[in-house]
Amino acid sequence: MTLFWSIIDFLKGKAPIFIVFDIIVAIVLLILVLVLISKKNREQKTKKIAGMVCLSIALLTFLGALSNALFSFFVF
Repeated sequence: MTLFWSIIDFLKGKAPIFIVFDIIVAIVLLILVLVLISKKNREQKTKKIAGMVCLSIALLTFLGALSNALFSFFVF
């Protein structure tokens, strides 16, 4: 049982770092999306698809940060 509580304490200590990391990664991906789906790059289909993939990953990263924040502040 002490192993369980030591794991919980480790996760409590690392949660704010991962929340900030997830948000930074999502912001970088959103900037990449804006570059890929800009007006001059809109004609190229591969850049548009890559932009949509980056947008999906950025949204999942924001969702990961939100779930990590909710879990760390309400459960711990």
